[in-house]
Amino acid sequence: MYYDAHCHYSYLKKKYENFIIAAVSMDYSTSIETLSLKSPVILAGIGIHPWKVHEENLNKVLELVKKADFIGEVGLDYRYAKAEKSIQLKYFEAFAEEASNQKKLINVHALDAWEDAFNILQKHNVKRAIFHWYTGPENLLKEIEGAGYFITVNPSVTFQKKHQNIVIKSPLDIILTESDGGYEYKGRLLEPVHIVEAIKEISKLKGTSEEEVNKIVERNFRKAFG
Repeated sequence: MYYDAHCHYSYLKKKYENFIIAAVSMDYSTSIETLSLKSPVILAGIGIHPWKVHEENLNKVLELVKKADFIGEVGLDYRYAKAEKSIQLKYFEAFAEEASNQKKLINVHALDAWEDAFNILQKHNVKRAIFHWYTGPENLLKEIEGAGYFITVNPSVTFQKKHQNIVIKSPLDIILTESDGGYEYKGRLLEPVHIVEAIKEISKLKGTSEEEVNKIVERNFRKAFG
């Protein structure tokens, strides 16, 4: 069994044998669709991506939290988002508070905003969080580990140097695998099956077997998602 901690499954809607998938959402409409796709192997997340916050009604999506397995994809993006930082922060703070209140995992996008996102999670006493496709500062890894949070490693680890460096610096106990499936990156549509490539690369970088990596990822996934 393989574990995909971050996938836009509503964009794919394909059956993937031997995968458990955490399906993230981008906005209200994909949140509703993702909830409809819940199954024993599909965990449903609801949220508003930082690229979408200026277009979405926060309260409508917050009302869906109780129906979801987790919250996500939510967060901050100081590089590509069109929305003002103040709006991004308002929405992310609201989701962090809801994650804390409802004791749910929060799946975080934090491009160029890793430390701000971490500090907001701590401010709201969020207990379970994932930093998706982590390429952030190495000095934050100790704090992420100390808080009991996780990072995800994407198939781009096969060539993305900063992602490789993070894997080298990170303990396996905080690593999850993800596909970011449904997202096209450098001309390639990502899918859960590409996680096999990520497992191989993590194994090589950490000097351990693929079986050991996958066993630890499974343990981490179950701990993260409860």
